[in-house]
Amino acid sequence: MINQKPKTYNEIVRMKKCYTLTKYYSNITENMFNEVYNFLGESPDNTVVANQNLLSFVNASNQVVKTLPLIPRDSSIDNIKITKSGVLITPHYTPRPTSSTSSSSGTSRSSNNNNNNNNNNNNNNR
Repeated sequence: MINQKPKTYNEIVRMKKCYTLTKYYSNITENMFNEVYNFLGESPDNTVVANQNLLSFVNASNQVVKTLPLIPRDSSIDNIKITKSGVLITPHYTPRPTSSTSSSSGTSRSSNNNNNNNNNNNNNNR
């Protein structure tokens, strides 16, 4: 997608990080890809953060210098953070609903243990 060929190992790694965005967001154009690639190359302290609807360019002073709209491919992730040290992908968290099945499973375990104890006692009495 990029309009130039990487020449160094760091450029290859940076390009790979940028391709991560294309896996999770459907509207990453060639221009957006190049902007991210070039922004990350300007300073090792620059960061790019993508959430469900925005791509944010964050400079070394931790200031957002630019945002672009994003369209996620699905809801499997909450955000992606690309830094000099790597790519951090936060999966989408869906809390499990609370239910009363946990208390009933405890009862069945208890009765199972009682059955096992009774069987052991019967075997010992023979």
